[in-house]
This record gives sequence, structure tokens and C-alpha cells, in this order.
Amino acid sequence: MLEMARLVGTPRKGIILQTRAGRNVENSQSCEPDVLTRERYDLLRRKYYSWINRKPACGVYNCFGLVWASRRTAIYDESELSKILTDDGYRRLATEEQIQHGDVILYRLDGNTLHAAMALELRQLQLESSKMPWVLSKWGNVFGEDIHHFLEVPDDIRECSIEIWTDRP
Repeated sequence: MLEMARLVGTPRKGIILQTRAGRNVENSQSCEPDVLTRERYDLLRRKYYSWINRKPACGVYNCFGLVWASRRTAIYDESELSKILTDDGYRRLATEEQIQHGDVILYRLDGNTLHAAMALELRQLQLESSKMPWVLSKWGNVFGEDIHHFLEVPDDIRECSIEIWTDRP
């Protein structure tokens, strides 16, 4: 029987997760990363040397779980993200509004949300007159957490449009 379970695979475990409106959010917890995955993450971090590592490679949650589920699980479905944004009272930040700590940056491409990050602070860079957001990200469901300039992202996310969302009134 155990051999059959090993061959079929163990179903991913989810937790009870709901929006503020009480609707369930589909989710699943990821396995811990293997040695090869940890090495891939280390290579990525070497490429983006200005990133500040907050937490090494780990499983359980992805970027959406970091932002909306307190690092307890991973959320994958676009419809679940829309449900959270609606039920939890998020709105897109108007152009004239200033981003603040806790606002959410979404990286979207062709109608799909590829990544979410949480704004931590605004920093003035040497050559820029305005302050730019630095964010906390988790790359995938088995990489670590890094603090970085909101535009300094991996190549596969670089072409995304950026939306800033807030739950402030």
C-alpha cells in the first residue's frame, strides 16, 4: 500500500484560507527545496547581487502566500488572486498617489499575474530625484525571500506591466 502511495504521489496539502468576506481560497503547501533547487536560487542571487536576502530557499509558500497568507501556503490560480483583491478591499493605486509600506506590487503579463511583492520602504537613489519602492519578494514556491528595488527582477518578469494595489481607503 505504501508503495502504491509513493508511485501515485502524495496529494498536496492545503490549509483553510479565506478572504475577508469569508470565501475559501484554494491553496497548497509546497515541499522543501532539494539541493539542486537551492543551488539554482544561489545562482539567481549572484546575478542580482544588490538583492538583500531575508530568508534562504524554503518551501511551503510562494509570493502570493507571502503577501496574502502569512507565509503559510501557496496560491496559484488567477481567479483566487482576483477573489482576494476584491473581497479584501484592494484597489489600484491612482497615478498621483504615493506608494506606501504594505502596498502590493503585481507583475502581470498577458492577463496573468506572474509575481507579487510587498512594498517595504521608499529609497532615494543617487541619480533619481524621487523615492522608489523597495519590496519584499519570494521567487517561486521553493526559493527564498529577498528585498530589492521593485524594477530589479529576474528576466522572465522584466517584460511584465506593473500594477500597484493598496487596501488603504
